[in-house]
Amino acid sequence: MSKTSEISVESELSRRGDGNLIKRLKAIDPRQVGLPLVVVGLTISFSTQSDVFFTTENWQNIGLQAAALACVSFGQAFTILAAGIDLSVGATVALVSVAAALAMVQWGVAAGIVTGLLTGAAVGFINTIVITKLRVAPFIATLAMLSVASGLALNISGGIPIVGLPEEFTTLAYKRILGVPVPVVVALLVFVATMFLLRATRLGRGIYAVGGNPHAARLSGINSYTTILSTYLICSVLASLGGLILTARVASGQPTLGADISLQSVAAVVLGGVSLMGGRGGLVGVATGVAFVTILSNGLNLVGVSSYTQLMTIGLAMIVAIAWDQYLSRKWRTRGDVSW
Repeated sequence: MSKTSEISVESELSRRGDGNLIKRLKAIDPRQVGLPLVVVGLTISFSTQSDVFFTTENWQNIGLQAAALACVSFGQAFTILAAGIDLSVGATVALVSVAAALAMVQWGVAAGIVTGLLTGAAVGFINTIVITKLRVAPFIATLAMLSVASGLALNISGGIPIVGLPEEFTTLAYKRILGVPVPVVVALLVFVATMFLLRATRLGRGIYAVGGNPHAARLSGINSYTTILSTYLICSVLASLGGLILTARVASGQPTLGADISLQSVAAVVLGGVSLMGGRGGLVGVATGVAFVTILSNGLNLVGVSSYTQLMTIGLAMIVAIAWDQYLSRKWRTRGDVSW
């Protein structure tokens, strides 16, 4: 090959490489970069407005607030990645809180934790049956389950908190492992485990496939029923874990616990770049979304902004994120190409 030909080939490869780089840059969801910058901006802004915000005590409080939301949001991400949604997670938290508290008062901590997790799993299983066998849309099915679980929690508890929980359980919310609160350690372990499930297992690939293109997933031999069952079971069990964390923090079984966590979990997932159409997104973004929601709520509380305004702010942020997601879906016409 002549020297001129070698230069020509190198130029062509360079041109192709630049083209691929440009395509990759264009494919990046701005939320991958923009949301972390917003979180940093919020941190700086609230630090200048409140002397308390950047203290160690407040950041430990933020970690405790984020731990329960993170568990619920990671589970919510599984259902949304499979093109579903679970609006019953808030009611699941309340029902688990009541069921676990009753069991703990009668039989101890271990029985209470097991009861809480089994209660959550039962909610997830029922959601799956209604969605897959009765052909009810996930939005409607889980909205109905929200009402059923909320009513059940109120009936079981008589509408009043269940007190007298064992001290060894209630103190778990404030114990530390190597200086890190136990709930934060639990949330980190959940993050690692769910990341592994999504990235390194057949189930994770099946979730992306079912969410991205259910017909193609069936042709590929993926069992859609098993996949959907797994997502709702995982979501409900992780919601149960979040409910146990919150129950330990308030030291009682509360029939109205987690009233806002459904909205917050969906907000964290959507803001974190998971497509409501399914098949696109990842848990790193969800973790960033959890940080955004928690820091925003904590900072607004410290500067004296009402809870009503906080709900408005989160809602407006969701509108922007969903509008952006719809824009990307129309532009790319692809699924499952972003998993970060």
